[in-house]
Order: sequence, then C-alpha cells, then structure tokens
Amino acid sequence: MTITRFLLPGVVLGVFAVPGAAQFSGTPAPQYTNLVPSVRPAGGGGDPLPPTAAQPLTYPRPTAVTSLEQMGTPQPAGGAADPVGTLNGGPMLYAPGLPVGSYPSPYYVDGPGCCGPLGRDGRIGYEIYTYTGINIASGGGVGARLKPGINVGGGARTLFFTPDHTAAWTIDAGLSWTHNNGDRRLQQLYIKQNPTVSSTSPQTVTNNPDLLVPGFIRELYRESFNFNVGRDWWLMGAGNTGGESGTNIRVGGWFGTRYGSAHVDVVPTNVFDGYARRQNVFESVVVGAHATFETPMGGWILFGGVRAEWGYDWFNIAPPLPLNISSVNVQLTLGLRF
Repeated sequence: MTITRFLLPGVVLGVFAVPGAAQFSGTPAPQYTNLVPSVRPAGGGGDPLPPTAAQPLTYPRPTAVTSLEQMGTPQPAGGAADPVGTLNGGPMLYAPGLPVGSYPSPYYVDGPGCCGPLGRDGRIGYEIYTYTGINIASGGGVGARLKPGINVGGGARTLFFTPDHTAAWTIDAGLSWTHNNGDRRLQQLYIKQNPTVSSTSPQTVTNNPDLLVPGFIRELYRESFNFNVGRDWWLMGAGNTGGESGTNIRVGGWFGTRYGSAHVDVVPTNVFDGYARRQNVFESVVVGAHATFETPMGGWILFGGVRAEWGYDWFNIAPPLPLNISSVNVQLTLGLRF
C-alpha cells in the first residue's frame, strides 16, 4: 500500500512525458512557404527580401530593404497603380535626396496641387508702393498763378490676375500730398476778416464779410485720399509672385478719384507783413498710366519705374479767381509685391 502510494505519481508523469518528448524531438515542415516577414530578421545581413508575385523586383532596389520600404516604394510602369499620381492626374515627380517612397504633399508646393486651380481666375496679389515727382498746375484761375511743385504719396494695391498671370485688374487706395508756390502776381483777392466783438456785450460776436484787397498767392497745399481702378499687363511672362522667372516689364493704367483738403496762403499788400489763409475741401478725377521694371527677390517682387497722371480739382479756394485747377503729375515710383 505504501509502495503503491509512492509509485503511482511517477507512472502518471511518465505516461505524459513520453508523448511530449516525442513532439519536440523534430521540426515539422511549415504549412505556409510564401509568407514575407513584417520586419527583417535580426542579423539578417544585407540580402533583400524575396520577391512576390504581386510585387516583382524588376527595377533597381537598394541592397537591403525592409518591408516598410518595400510597401512604400513607388511602382514602375506595369506595376501597381501610384495612388498619388492617380490623384494628380499624372505621374508624380520625385525630388532627389528624399527617402525612397516619399511623396511631396500637394499642400506644400507652389501650384494647384491635386485638385487644380480654384475658381476661374488666377491668383490675387498685393503690393505697396510710394512715389514722388513734380506737379504742373494749369488753368485760367488759381492754376495759372502757381509754379511747378512737388507731389509725394503712396498706397496699397490688390491685383486680380488672369489665369495665365500676364494681366490683372487692380484696385488701389492711397494718400498724396502736393505743394505749389505762387508766382506772386499781384491781383485782387478776397480775405476773411476777423469777427467783431461788441464792446457792450462780449457775448455778441458779429461775422464780417470777406474783404477784397490787393495781394498775391504765396503757396497752395493739397492733401487727399485716393482711390483707383485699373488694368496692368506684363510683357515678359507671368507677373505673379513665384511665377516670375526673371526681369519683367509691366505697363498699365487707371482711373480714379481724389477727396481731400486744400488751403492757400495769401499775402495782402495793403497791410504791412500781412497774412491770410483760406481753406476748403476739394474733389478730383484722375487718369494715369505707368511703366515699371520688376525683378523677383525670393518670396516678393521689387519694382520701380515711372508714372504720369492728369487730374482736375474742383474747389473754391481763392475767389474771385476761377475755382478749378487742372494739373499733371510726373513721378518716379518704387514698391514691393507679395
């Protein structure tokens, strides 16, 4: 009874140990012989992975590749479809120096990407500019008594390009300042008189009419807000930022309006060391044209050239002289487009 108690466990273990030893004594043949491991085995040397029927190695490959490289490598003609090329409507160009299987993103390239240009027109450009030049006034009234003066200004312009980027409609807003000296020709001019304060009632103020006296115009100043609509053309290819490949020439024109303030300094000769000033608002219409040379400077374009405009101002600035002035501006301009 005691012997049986000690021998029974050993017999049971022996029964189960024999089949287990037989099971691990040999290596059975694998059931699947065409599987490719997901990663290269450790210490596998430099041998490439075996080809498969779906992805034959019929084009040059690196000496050693991993399965990730194999899956990401673009297919040659006759192989599997290129997904990015399919989206772009043609074969994808691969930049040298990028890892095998890399695709440039359509969101980070200078072009329409996979989906083509949006809308029917080209891009929208923006530019800032400044100018300075001479102002030549004319007319039968105040304009005939002004010497050539100086005109300075600047503004910002939006350009709505055509699809080929060789022309654009423009919208332009800016400020300008013009100064002319008078020719000091003696004539009859109205000047304002100071109001009269009652000696008995200081709260009573009487406005006096303008007084007609001999005198001359010393200076005329004009400051205005400018708004223009125009059309530009590029003569040597595309003019958009990123599209110009070298020096370009632009010509164009515009039509616009001016609205601002003007004042004239008058010197009455019947008063020793006299001075009088008249001020008024004025409105203008202008037409102009320009020609500029442009050169790309990386992400922006530098341009400079000449411009000319004719304007007609309406204001009652120095009665009894005729009210309006016709003037021509000839200017140099410089600006940046981005």
